[in-house]
Amino acid sequence: KKKKVFLEDTQYYIEDVRKSIIDRLTYEKVYKQGFNINTPISLELQKIATESLRKGLIEYDKRKGWRGPIANKDYNADWAKEFNKFNLEKSIGWNISIVTRVNKFSADIETQDGLTGVIEYRDITWTKKEFDELLKPGDVIYTNHINDNKFSLMQIPKINGGIVVMDPYTGRVFALSGGFSFRNSEFNRASQA
Repeated sequence: KKKKVFLEDTQYYIEDVRKSIIDRLTYEKVYKQGFNINTPISLELQKIATESLRKGLIEYDKRKGWRGPIANKDYNADWAKEFNKFNLEKSIGWNISIVTRVNKFSADIETQDGLTGVIEYRDITWTKKEFDELLKPGDVIYTNHINDNKFSLMQIPKINGGIVVMDPYTGRVFALSGGFSFRNSEFNRASQA
């Protein structure tokens, strides 16, 4: 399982290498001659680079305030089906959730997986809004599971970025992340911007 999460966070790196090799050798040679391609990637540095980039983008974005839910939907047993396309990498750790009840001090939510929980006031202070002007029942949002039945409100950062970790003497690239989420945007800000 650990390796799969690592590989999920290497998608920008792998895609960059794949495009580069195809440009040099042609699609036919790469896919029909069975090459093995070795890279200097460090999975540990890749994990740190990806987490650092995401953390920085989230912190910056939170200072700009809340932009609103993904959608608003009538709550029913299979509300989550149409929102699968909004799923992010498992390594981000967020859930797509629906707001089931709101009062002045908290909001009740249900995740796509059927977990129920609550977002408390202290987890929305960054929005600079009260609960009743922030969320309403049926709002579909991203949440992060803190512990037990406690969740925090999240949003995909509007601003994006890239990070490259390399040896300046050899040019070896040990880690590369081209954005907050490859699933959300495959545009690689480390090599294409």
